[in-house]
Amino acid sequence: MLPVHTYSSTNKANTGLKLVATLILVGATSACRDVGPAFGPTIPAARANAEQLFGGIAQRFTNVERNTKFRVARGKLGKYALTPSSIYNDTSVWTAMGSDNTRTVTVEGEFGSNKYLFAAKPSVSPANTPGDSRHTMVLRKINDSEYDWYTNVDIAAGTITANDLKRVISAWMKSAEHRTPAAIRDDYRASFPRTAAALGRLLTLDSLRVTNDADGATTIHLGIRLSPANLRPAMPAFAAYLDKYATESKYKSVIRDSRGVRWVELAGANNFMTLRLRSIDGHFAPLSGPIRPIPDELILDSEFTTKIMLFHVGFRKLIGNVSVIDGEHERGWFIRFTKEPDWKLPPTVGYLIKTPLRRPFKDAGAMFRLAILDSPGRQSIIGRRTSATVQESAILRFLNRLSGTAMGDFVGKAETEENRFSAEAFHAMRLDARALIQ
Repeated sequence: MLPVHTYSSTNKANTGLKLVATLILVGATSACRDVGPAFGPTIPAARANAEQLFGGIAQRFTNVERNTKFRVARGKLGKYALTPSSIYNDTSVWTAMGSDNTRTVTVEGEFGSNKYLFAAKPSVSPANTPGDSRHTMVLRKINDSEYDWYTNVDIAAGTITANDLKRVISAWMKSAEHRTPAAIRDDYRASFPRTAAALGRLLTLDSLRVTNDADGATTIHLGIRLSPANLRPAMPAFAAYLDKYATESKYKSVIRDSRGVRWVELAGANNFMTLRLRSIDGHFAPLSGPIRPIPDELILDSEFTTKIMLFHVGFRKLIGNVSVIDGEHERGWFIRFTKEPDWKLPPTVGYLIKTPLRRPFKDAGAMFRLAILDSPGRQSIIGRRTSATVQESAILRFLNRLSGTAMGDFVGKAETEENRFSAEAFHAMRLDARALIQ
């Protein structure tokens, strides 16, 4: 329910990795032939970068296992993320307990012997191989009812640089400009057949519209349908989980600037997601009005509702101030939330005092940062950073029970099948990229 949920770093996949992966998959399977070479400054470099990136992510989801320490810690972190006093002094959770009121879990994720092992341990080595991940979760006690959560999640992405990834996104947008939907569909089916088949078990590009205007820009409108029923024969538990939770979820996000002009729109309901943006020569353009560069400071306006057990819960008008990270070796986004959204809560909790729900947005607010950082001679790192403060209360205990119910339904067969779906999709992407980038 909070904009930064600490447990998200230990669930089916970390948020940063999933976001980057989704952008790459949507982009590469929408207009592929011109996108492949953008993965590097030369064809051999592009091929190596794509191979390492997609291969590393595929390994991240292959036959996932956890050591005993992390398995125990993961379960308790999920159960008590919003009521951390219950685990603050629990030695089975933490790999380090500091004298400065901090508690820490460090986790090393690596692939070997055809499995990906997450191991909680007091210290971890640097990530040296594509797909290696490092997780750090820190809890700091402020007083008896208030706690700070910090999370760092890094995954090694191979030799691809921040500029390479920027070129990939730009090439995807440019490759859809001034083309017909039929030509784009033919392109991705021919260029990425394995990926289209792997994703097609669940996701289909239901609609694709491109509209050219007098300014020379192209508005791209994608409609992607989620079909759990198609997945059920091969992955019944994952399909059932999606039926129960994804089908009931509704969401909408708009990125706008300080003038109120929209730049990107994303929405979803009834297992159908839409994405709308405008592009000119591979660069973002405002969805309306004259062409101009996208600002470095933007505003994210989001809403979300879902059903858990008998209750519909969610929020609207969750406002985040977005700063674009655009350095030579680092690119990404930094988002800070300092305004409490409008909550949608069950009538049964209407009598509870809602002051604790405001706490994450006070002072510096809650923070989310997602970026790729490259360094010569080292693995490039896709990193996610989050921070938020929670204030324990009856209302948070109720919300924690709801989120625990959803996670409890996921852990087990559904998670195993979701990991397999992701591994197979990225393995297909790796094979298609290998064949395409010649």
